[in-house]
Amino acid sequence: MAGNYRKRHRSSNGIPIALSIFLSILLIALTALGLKLREQEIAIHEEEERMIETPYVSNVFDWNNLSWNGDYAYYEDDQWYSIQGIDVSAHQEVIDWDAVKASGVEFAMIRCGYRGYQYGYVHKDEYFDRNMQEAKRVGIKVGVYFYSQAISPEEAREEADFTLKQIENYELDLPVVFDMEESDTGPNGRILSLSKEEKTECAVTFLHRVQNAGYTPMIYNSTMLFEELFVTEYIQEFEIWVAEYGPYPRYPYEFSIWQYTSSGTVPGIEGGTDMDLLFIRKE
Repeated sequence: MAGNYRKRHRSSNGIPIALSIFLSILLIALTALGLKLREQEIAIHEEEERMIETPYVSNVFDWNNLSWNGDYAYYEDDQWYSIQGIDVSAHQEVIDWDAVKASGVEFAMIRCGYRGYQYGYVHKDEYFDRNMQEAKRVGIKVGVYFYSQAISPEEAREEADFTLKQIENYELDLPVVFDMEESDTGPNGRILSLSKEEKTECAVTFLHRVQNAGYTPMIYNSTMLFEELFVTEYIQEFEIWVAEYGPYPRYPYEFSIWQYTSSGTVPGIEGGTDMDLLFIRKE
């Protein structure tokens, strides 16, 4: 005699009704979760892209207190003193970091990557890990910078995320820097067509994303190009690294690092070297 089996109720697609109801509820829950996560993502992006108007604050340095010893500049007054630094990338190739340290260099800003000025691909600096490991080994303080050619906030976020990935295994002493410069190779540069407002939005998006990850953000450019490329009141929110090759920097607002030459002579590095002063407040 055949067994007495109870027939299961099935939905029209052959799935048991209970399972069908469960799957429907699960789908609704996942959809709601997806919408919530999307809302959170939009909110985060809006937070990163926000541009905060900041009052202009003049720097307080008295350049009568700036002195020179060969290629090296020094600054000290009643409130501030400087330490000597360099910034390097794959352009310097293999660096003898022991010789750099012995020369009196105390900090280095090291390029972690860059976006191509024409096609827009993101690349890691091929000497980044070696430079970071060697600088840390000899006791030189380190910060990092990314050379940007972002043309949208989305690309700026990509650059920030790339940078954060490269530095996740290193302890930084100094900021993470956004460096955007217009290409001097003709009309093919990606950012040439951007307005000041669009470049500023890219900058603040990168910098806020870095800040939200727990790092100190900084923006780099020359005294002249800061006001040509960016809306000044929106970048004053961040630490400033200013480049100007002359007897002293004429950038009128607060800044933390001055790149004072691109042709310095530093033992352990072939060719001319970018040299910098980091200004530190006395306790």
